[in-house]
Amino acid sequence: MKNVMEDVACAGCCCVCDDIQVTTDGQQILEVQTACPQGQAWFQQSLQTDALAPLIKGAEASPAAAVSRAVELIGQAQAPLIFGMHQSATDAQRAAVCLADRIGATIDTGASATTRALQQVGEATCTLGEVRSRADLIIYWGADALLTSECHRQSLDSGTQIVSPKIVSLGSALPESCEYVDQMIPIESEREFEVIWSLRALLKGVALAGNEPAGISLSDLRELVSLIQKSKYIVFFYGPEFKQGPLSHRKIEALSLLVREIQADRRCHSISVPRAGETKGAENVLAWQTGYAACVNFAAGYPRYSPEEYSANHVLEQQETDLCILVGAIALSGLSECALKHLARVPVILIGPAAVNLPNLEVFLPTGISGIHFPGTVYRFDGTPLPLRGYLTTGKSSEAEIISEIIALV
Repeated sequence: MKNVMEDVACAGCCCVCDDIQVTTDGQQILEVQTACPQGQAWFQQSLQTDALAPLIKGAEASPAAAVSRAVELIGQAQAPLIFGMHQSATDAQRAAVCLADRIGATIDTGASATTRALQQVGEATCTLGEVRSRADLIIYWGADALLTSECHRQSLDSGTQIVSPKIVSLGSALPESCEYVDQMIPIESEREFEVIWSLRALLKGVALAGNEPAGISLSDLRELVSLIQKSKYIVFFYGPEFKQGPLSHRKIEALSLLVREIQADRRCHSISVPRAGETKGAENVLAWQTGYAACVNFAAGYPRYSPEEYSANHVLEQQETDLCILVGAIALSGLSECALKHLARVPVILIGPAAVNLPNLEVFLPTGISGIHFPGTVYRFDGTPLPLRGYLTTGKSSEAEIISEIIALV
């Protein structure tokens, strides 16, 4: 018997659209009404989860044997690392933090650059509802995937706007074509920090006096300043392309200061956009559980934060871990090539709804999907928590249940 459900939330990407219509027969999904390819791929995962079996070194094993082997590996490890959680529900993220506390592990969400910057200068942000209702200038900086997302555009279109917002795209790799963009301004990624400081100077009435920044034409820079000065409510969406590089936290600091200074005479906010396919929430959970949003180490018996020393990339690149526990469907998102090379040399435990081809995968513990098989909560990229529903049956446990089982045995 077909069952049609309205207003289903999709955790396939950071937008977490909650207006999806899903048709099921009680056992599997028959149809999903969404044009988003990431959403389609996320819902289609449910077709493969029941066929996945626990693995120990590539060989099928019983769930109990796989959990027992994972516990054994954790007991042998001196410096375990927990990473991932990019599409996990909050209960799984809380369980991962609890496991890190229990075994003295390092745990990272991959949001170290943003966290490090906002700890220094703070953040002025808002919800998508405010953007939809009030913004008259929306600037996408290094957020091309979000800019070209049809679902995101629909979420900002209330159909009742008196004045449509002006859309500006900034970055070094601008989308080739986007019908929604009113203006595209190319900026060299290596010069973005300099451009932000020049914007701050011009908005304060400070002449550049021959010190025009490289990487952007002076006419484009002045036009951007003019747009900001003519607008009443500006919102910056800064994405993964903007947050790249060893000093990315300095760029985010500078952008946050720019937003604060614009707020002196008009409203202005910024919203951080995760990588494609990720949701935003692991850093929220880690923050309320430990006081720190990323790069936390429990080796001393209490949480310690160091944005350089305890980031997953640094720990792997410096070969400072002897076991990696990956949680979630997009387990390797954001790791550098050097980090992945060391990951191939250490034992790996994968807990999630999708298999990942890893050369040194010791244990794979397949799970169901929160939002399809289990209820839960996930964060939209503007920081709004949204409920997930469970509407299909599965023989698999959830990520939180498996991690809790490991904690009990450890």
